[in-house]
Amino acid sequence: MNVTDPMQRMAAARPAQVAWGALPIEIRARRLRPLRHAITERLDEIVQTICDEVGKPPMDALAGDVMVALEQLRFYERRAAKLLRSRKENKPWFFYQGARFVRAYEPHGTALIFAPWNYPFQLSIIPMATALFAGNAVILKCSEHTPRTASLIQGLCRSAGLPEGLVQVSCEAPEVASALIDAHPDLLFFTGSAHNGAEVARKAASLMIPTTMECGGKDPAIVFDSCDLERTVNGVVYGSFSNAGQVCVGTKRLYIQRSIFDQFLAAFLKRITELRIGSTTDSDIGPVRIEPARQRLLEQVEDAVSHGAKLHTGSCETGNMSPFVLTGVSEAARLSHEESFGPVVCVAAFENEDNAVQAANSSPFQLSASLWTGDLAQGRRVASRLHSGTCAINDVIRNIANPASSFGGNRASGHGRYHGAEGLYSFSRVKTVMVMRERRKREVHWFPFESVTYKRLRKLLMLRHHAFSLKRAVSRAAKVVALFALVGTGALALPAPAPGSLAIDVQLPSGAHGQIAYLVFSSADGFPGDRSRALRHDFVPLAPTRLARQSVDVGVLPPGRYAVSLYLDENGDRKLNSNWLGIPKEPVGASNNPRSRRGPPHFDDCVFQHGSAAQTISITLVQ
Repeated sequence: MNVTDPMQRMAAARPAQVAWGALPIEIRARRLRPLRHAITERLDEIVQTICDEVGKPPMDALAGDVMVALEQLRFYERRAAKLLRSRKENKPWFFYQGARFVRAYEPHGTALIFAPWNYPFQLSIIPMATALFAGNAVILKCSEHTPRTASLIQGLCRSAGLPEGLVQVSCEAPEVASALIDAHPDLLFFTGSAHNGAEVARKAASLMIPTTMECGGKDPAIVFDSCDLERTVNGVVYGSFSNAGQVCVGTKRLYIQRSIFDQFLAAFLKRITELRIGSTTDSDIGPVRIEPARQRLLEQVEDAVSHGAKLHTGSCETGNMSPFVLTGVSEAARLSHEESFGPVVCVAAFENEDNAVQAANSSPFQLSASLWTGDLAQGRRVASRLHSGTCAINDVIRNIANPASSFGGNRASGHGRYHGAEGLYSFSRVKTVMVMRERRKREVHWFPFESVTYKRLRKLLMLRHHAFSLKRAVSRAAKVVALFALVGTGALALPAPAPGSLAIDVQLPSGAHGQIAYLVFSSADGFPGDRSRALRHDFVPLAPTRLARQSVDVGVLPPGRYAVSLYLDENGDRKLNSNWLGIPKEPVGASNNPRSRRGPPHFDDCVFQHGSAAQTISITLVQ
């Protein structure tokens, strides 16, 4: 491991980052592939090291630490180049003729990463590798409780052939590691308790260092009476006591609908008695090894009991903690408002959805949540009302291991996201570049200002943005054409013939939800679904009134031949979902409402002529 002065470490990282960040992303991804291979070659050693230092069962180390890290590496190897490529951005055609906007992603520089002890491998490797894929150098500070894991990670980077100085790993104590922030890294990524995170964020803010904070949680599990009782009991037991409850997204608050409260609690307690405590491959729960965590948890449980809580099960003998389950925990008890890290869960009853949502949102910690119900519509409805950063319906914890999905918390649980595309963006800076091809000697907004220019611009803005009905818009189309003719002869020079606006009257299917995606094409190239080939595209949220139809304003288009395709993005993933046969699973439509056929519609069947006047076309979305 590198044990040098923070300033020296930063000085070594800077030149290594410059060379690394200059590589094309495809090359960086290829250079990082040996890291994944090195992990698999030393897999058994990694698992054993984690078990020895943290005390978790081997299955937890293999699945929770190693597997999650390997899957994230594989995802970025395949997707990073596409996710980080430069892309064209839209612009208002009115005011940016001849201009092109491009969004580019650049590395911050050197990223300082603070990793915790509960998942010492996964929570080090994933942010470290994400930073490297994005082109950064990394100074990784592992927990002082896991020095062997830290040394192992440094060895893996060396085995993978990463350049000298690019990744530096250490495990000094927090008070010493604080000096790393004084070395002024370009980005700080912290995983740990909310208390320590606040201290780190405060110091980083004083130096204007951007941060991503992945702090603790106090996750709720909401159990409705329609749930599958056996699956829910098994799931909630796992969510509450996986890794001896030392999981930031572990269940700490259990809310059970009153109609099944007694039945569920009895089954829950019975299932807990079947758990096996130890550190072998047949164990379910390992010991709580970190002494400060053990002591804090015991003090919180004793405080809750002193405030009137009932302790149903739980003990601490010879370093092993059996699960603690409490009911009737007072709001005044520390367990109600402090972060707790160990095998403890507080159980309460609720009457209806509103009660459950209010209870779940009452905590300052909003990291993740789980919902257990036989009514998926209810699950989606309640999930949309929760303040947590992530949520799972009829499952728990596993949702955060999806390498394609972002992860992060809100409020006291931190800010920022990693995993998935958002992880790469968190470790990147966005640069917008405007390229102007116009050969005019002067732009209209440049000096000297003229009163005639002001008047014409004002008229243009009023026509473009004033709230008026479609009927009035049509009646005033002649004035629009006239105005463009005037503009074409003045300082606001626009090309002739004058363009007109296009609107789409969308007939929605019953129960429509989500957002309308539209794509406008001027040729058959890419029609109907390739956004990169579309002349214009956007996503328009559905009106909250849930009408049977909705108008979509495309804006002004030059006269010409166009075809429009639509789909209803129901799940918000900004893509048209289809089954394995390629048949859309979401409502679709196209201009001219062509008759259904096998495969996507043809451009020629959907093309229409657009002139200089305002025009409205009608499209019906069909499943």
